[in-house]
Amino acid sequence: MEILIIKTSSLGDIIQSFPVLALLKQTYPHAHIDWVVEKPFQELLEAHPLVRRAIPVEAKKWKKNLFAYRSGVREAVQVPYDVLVDLQGNIKSGLITKFILAKQKVGTSFSSAPEWPNGFFLTHRYPLDKKQSISLQYLSLIQNHFAIKPAPISATVSLTITSEEEEWIEEQTAPPVRYMVCLGSQWENKKLLLPTWIELLKNFAKKKDLHYYFVWGNKKEEQEACALHAQFPEKSTLLPYMRLPLWQRMMAKMDGVFTVDSSALHLAAIADVPTYSFFGPSSAAVYKPPGAHHHALQGPCPYGKTFTKRCPALRTCKTGACLKNLSSKVLEEIAQ
Repeated sequence: MEILIIKTSSLGDIIQSFPVLALLKQTYPHAHIDWVVEKPFQELLEAHPLVRRAIPVEAKKWKKNLFAYRSGVREAVQVPYDVLVDLQGNIKSGLITKFILAKQKVGTSFSSAPEWPNGFFLTHRYPLDKKQSISLQYLSLIQNHFAIKPAPISATVSLTITSEEEEWIEEQTAPPVRYMVCLGSQWENKKLLLPTWIELLKNFAKKKDLHYYFVWGNKKEEQEACALHAQFPEKSTLLPYMRLPLWQRMMAKMDGVFTVDSSALHLAAIADVPTYSFFGPSSAAVYKPPGAHHHALQGPCPYGKTFTKRCPALRTCKTGACLKNLSSKVLEEIAQ
């Protein structure tokens, strides 16, 4: 069976859909699975052992130009598939679906899709329970279409890295107890303040003889990671910039990961390492990785905003108070 998955972005959403690969391969071990993804995330899919081919597209450049979509997709995808599964569910992925040859084009119902016109490009549509965790929503789509009974699926993946990178990891991991700290996020309102991180990590360090590993993804995050490292000069390591597969394999050596709702959280989930994450303008009930070893704090909104998945003010809230105003008492409780 030839299967094509369309999940072009974002990084965290792509990672949360990885259990779909495990379910498909468990059910159809001889299936060949390709994946359409935005070019910046191609490396991640190429490192996944269950993906035969990562097909890069540049849909963000094509925007609303129908002819650019047609030529771009037909150049990237030149073979037909038995089943195409659109996990993105928006107009962009619908236009990609339109220009790919597939016997069955599977996705979400009009009412469940992030952008309802997506349904016009599908042959099979299924509703989602939006109160479920997002990874279970993706799995339910596959289960419904292929008539697969729900069963536990391992989310653990070891992304492929080089032998030199494996040696580097072994050189970096030091005893006794190791915790990675990932403070970055694409959205400012999903981030904790630097003093909050310092207070939290100092409280936690009182309870354990541990070593922190600080990671970063851009210049601002590097500066913040340096400031945290300076608070624990003898008991922390400031890691260099790492490509995604290396970062995920490094996580697998940790005893735990502190992070916000970001790609780091979902990389840790597929590394099967315990996490403690902080949610404010997004729902922990939906986006926290499933499992008892994943813990999350949902910061309260002082303005009474309620939402199912993401706060409507995620991009516009001027205070980010749900996470920026976490009290010392809450931070002390987390460290227990």
